[in-house]
Amino acid sequence: MPELAVLLAALAVLLGLARLAGAAAARLGQPAVLGEILCGVAVAPATRRLPAPVDTTLTAIAQLGLVLFLFAAGAHLAPSLTRTRLKAVVVPALGATLVPLGLGAVLALGLARRHAPAGTGPFVVFVAAAMAVTALPVLARILAERGLLGSAAGRRALTAAAVSDLTAWALLAVAAAASHGWSAAAPLPVVVLLAAVPWLARSRFRRRLARLSRPSATAVLVALACAAAAVTEAAGLHPAIGAFFAGVVLGHAVPAPGPAALVTPVASLLAPLYFVLVGRAVDLGRLDAALAADIAAVAAVAVAGKCGGAYLGARLGGLAPHPAGVFAVLMNTRGVTELVFAGIGLGLGVIDGPLYTAMVVMALATTAMTGPLLTRLSRQREGV
Repeated sequence: MPELAVLLAALAVLLGLARLAGAAAARLGQPAVLGEILCGVAVAPATRRLPAPVDTTLTAIAQLGLVLFLFAAGAHLAPSLTRTRLKAVVVPALGATLVPLGLGAVLALGLARRHAPAGTGPFVVFVAAAMAVTALPVLARILAERGLLGSAAGRRALTAAAVSDLTAWALLAVAAAASHGWSAAAPLPVVVLLAAVPWLARSRFRRRLARLSRPSATAVLVALACAAAAVTEAAGLHPAIGAFFAGVVLGHAVPAPGPAALVTPVASLLAPLYFVLVGRAVDLGRLDAALAADIAAVAAVAVAGKCGGAYLGARLGGLAPHPAGVFAVLMNTRGVTELVFAGIGLGLGVIDGPLYTAMVVMALATTAMTGPLLTRLSRQREGV
């Protein structure tokens, strides 16, 4: 069979299965990405038999989906990074960021001997950053489903998550550069300049983009996302890093409906393929006592660092115990952002396969915990 026919058939099957698995997860009250990951685990044996050129092309298409997804995620994060919002949540946000960073660094030092192929330095930075992540898109969806998106608790959680994620992505760029012996640091000013151009010329950029039709504006934003991703890839970093920070900048610069609304439909078409391939890389066949202990340690530190740090920061910031508990549970939502982080770390060679598996399991477990814990807190407040 011609390779193009195999590629198109594989795309049809994988995208269809991803949608079905995502819908099944949603029916169970879980994020769709949980089903997409499990779909990837299930189809892994079959996809490994694909011809090498077809597999390479599928991976490239999935990477494009990731680039667009993270560009939209960065744009979605931007409105939460206003001066007023940041001042209102500075203490809770610091608790939800610094405590998991510190505990993650301690955990990494213990795991580095067995799981740090690129060296201890990049590994420690990466694991610390991964522990600080909160999945802003999943968090926003949970808040919307529970009618909390416009509430004080919702705004507090979104802004604190924006601070944590921005810090984590900046540290990821550091880890990526360090894994290349810091040789990637020299082109970073070019990356910053590329991301800053629309911001520096935002009034002119806004006016010109506003004159375009919706499809034309979407094409311009997709082109900018790909350009930023290409620069960071050429610099020796990961393309997703450039796409994310370009989305943050353009989220401030572009008028309504904004980059997130314009690019998300395109990203949602291809992103499920990326998460299927994320699941394919999970190897539970090597599960033994050592890997089980690592999974338990990663999950325990992730929950303790995020929930504990967020609760402590919220209490020090003046919140009562119940709102502080809700804030802590919301901050523990890892979701797709953690999965993307783990995939990038594996791709960069900063972590190895077993730790990647541990981080994916942790991301799925912490995301699945959020809904039941919020329901429990709600019932406690109502005295049920």
